[in-house]
Amino acid sequence: MRNEKFDVVVIGAGVGGGTAGAILAKKEGMKVLVLEKAPRVGGRDISFNLKDESRESYKRLLADAAYTWFFKSEPDLPELFSQGYLDGYAFEAGIHTLMVTEKGRTNTCLAYLGKPLTLYPAVSAGWWNGGQLYHFENGSEQGGNFPWMDEKDRAECGKINSLMVKMSAEEAHSYDHISMKEWMETRTDNANTKEFHYVNATMNCTINDPANISAGDNILMNRFVARAGKRFSLGGCSTPGLPGFVQIPRSLCEVIEANGGKVVTGARVKEVLIDDGKVKGVMVDMEGSEEKIACPIVINSGLVNEMFRYIPEKHFPYTFVNRVKGFWRAGIGAVYFGLDRQIVKEHVTFTPKIAGKEDGFDSDVRMGFWDSSGMDPGRAPPGKQLLDAYVSLTDKEAHNQELANLAYDRMMAFMTDNYPGFKESLEWALYTVSDSLVPVAQAPFQVGDARPRAKCPFVEGLYHASDSSECSMAANDAATHAGIIAASRVSKKDYVEEILPDYAQD
Repeated sequence: MRNEKFDVVVIGAGVGGGTAGAILAKKEGMKVLVLEKAPRVGGRDISFNLKDESRESYKRLLADAAYTWFFKSEPDLPELFSQGYLDGYAFEAGIHTLMVTEKGRTNTCLAYLGKPLTLYPAVSAGWWNGGQLYHFENGSEQGGNFPWMDEKDRAECGKINSLMVKMSAEEAHSYDHISMKEWMETRTDNANTKEFHYVNATMNCTINDPANISAGDNILMNRFVARAGKRFSLGGCSTPGLPGFVQIPRSLCEVIEANGGKVVTGARVKEVLIDDGKVKGVMVDMEGSEEKIACPIVINSGLVNEMFRYIPEKHFPYTFVNRVKGFWRAGIGAVYFGLDRQIVKEHVTFTPKIAGKEDGFDSDVRMGFWDSSGMDPGRAPPGKQLLDAYVSLTDKEAHNQELANLAYDRMMAFMTDNYPGFKESLEWALYTVSDSLVPVAQAPFQVGDARPRAKCPFVEGLYHASDSSECSMAANDAATHAGIIAASRVSKKDYVEEILPDYAQD
């Protein structure tokens, strides 16, 4: 590549960088080079069909691409692979969903680029309350139809729902730096209403403690779902068809390559080269040899709280460096259960507290789980069921072996105690832990204008495009949003307005 000229270098072949690069390549005619340190494209959207994987490559990809590590399994990992327990199953690194199915940012952008997804939406949901499971389907919970609530509860819950849905984006952002707990407690003293919204906020933001959840970002997510005409039992989340979420960054990279760009894996950026306040290119390590690539524009789609590993911090104000290094992350404990028959009937299920401060956790720990094979039958062998279950962990809890293990035990106990036949039908369980499901947690003072801007104000030619930078909400739709914003800043065109519907722009 020494003699090739590129208009843009993108660091990272994940969703954010891929989105920015694909738009610039296809719509602006720019020659884009994507450099990915892992051996495959995808970033944290890595999907696995473990029949075609060795346990060594599986563990390596988890770490290199997804900031995730294998914790334990039943049977142990060598036996899972050697005895073929995982044959015919397809799942992700961590827990991923696409908000509001076909109307979300991710599919809308891919359709705009000529790469629409085949999607499998959730059309049923379960909600545990008071030891009882309540079943909803096709939006039957609309209008506050929650059987565990009395008339007063439903009126209060409806009032809060209405406030969120009718709120302007500008007003929602005014609560970015206010906690969900503070926002709720100044508006209602109704216990069932608060619990409902705290559980919902945990599932939205992957944070257990409502005092650590940004009210603004959570409101935007609830507003997004409602304005798109979805509910948690009607397309409020979905999964793409096989090969899974990895097809999102793969599709974006295909657009880049089809428009004259290049995607290189196994290429770790050692340094973004900056001189006199301007980007000059990158120094990259490829297969043990370093190469300098000259380019005036670099889009960083890596974790912003790790950017100073390869972007010299001397080019930034101390206050900015200190703030970015101080961002904390939202982690996760994720269990994949392989069952010999269908035990769980709902596509997505939310639970009450399964652990708490008395066990050493930062706050109440709630559990969510997906019937992945119910949504997409291709994810499990015929007649079998794949469940993806998770609890939110702080980054510190993710590195606490005792707490991470306790989280697994409590998830297993909940399923065993509450779903007759679960223990007898369980063929295998695989548990992974991450400290970076959301690399910059959606906490007050870590969202909105606290995050690095898409166009860096300190270095000319440097841009950011990941769910850690300028965007709103979480996961794939946040990264897509960040990528569209970055492409807009580079091109000086408003691709946010051009691509996204009104309810998805803010």
